[in-house]
Amino acid sequence: MDDLRAACSPFFFSSRILAFFVFLFSILIYQFYSASIVSYLLLDPPRTIFNLKDLTESQLKIGVEDILIDRNYFVQTTDPDAIELFEVKIKNSNNNSGFYSPTEGLELVRQGGFAFHVETSTAYPIIEETFSNQEICELEQVQMYRTQPMHTNLQKNSPFREMMNYCMFKQMENGNIDRLRKHWDARQPTCIEGAKKQEFNVSFKEFSCGPVAVGLGVLVGVICLSIEYLKLNKNKILHSLKNAWQFKNKGTTYPFVN
Repeated sequence: MDDLRAACSPFFFSSRILAFFVFLFSILIYQFYSASIVSYLLLDPPRTIFNLKDLTESQLKIGVEDILIDRNYFVQTTDPDAIELFEVKIKNSNNNSGFYSPTEGLELVRQGGFAFHVETSTAYPIIEETFSNQEICELEQVQMYRTQPMHTNLQKNSPFREMMNYCMFKQMENGNIDRLRKHWDARQPTCIEGAKKQEFNVSFKEFSCGPVAVGLGVLVGVICLSIEYLKLNKNKILHSLKNAWQFKNKGTTYPFVN
């Protein structure tokens, strides 16, 4: 029968406790590694585009709704980020290839790798009709036009200033402004998180640590095995090498042939 015991067995109580906790630590490391892979795959991809500067530096192609106000904006704007975006991503030799109709531009967005500047009141109904829930959940919105402060046109030192301010705040408190915005603006498409599909592609990058650790363990095991074999059979190996060296240096005698 083969002896399947370990090469060295812990006899002391402290040694057994140490071996037990080493094995327990190995199991915990394995569980942590498996959980880290699952949690990494379940995370939503991080958002990397927050402004026009990020949009210019991205790999996305850019398009703009073909209306007069947008064409005029890039001619008169002093925003350096908008000017750089137009020069790098939108402008072409004929100055027309970067402008699309809303339907055409949003179709390019749906296909992927494309960003399109369009009025939300125009885009939202088209998105609700043509985009799937998964495609709606993947959309991100970046504001191109900077927010402009609005003022009430009144005569300087007019006594109606306080009254107008009070009326505006009162309408905001009562929800009239929000109601009018919802009435005139299109409803933003809703992403249903429960119906969102998640596709996980596990490549070699995600679990490369496991095979690398196994390979290193096998390599270290082979090295230790070779060292132990040489140590246990040192005398036999030295004797064989000595005999081979003596046989090599010993003269060879050939019979005399008449």
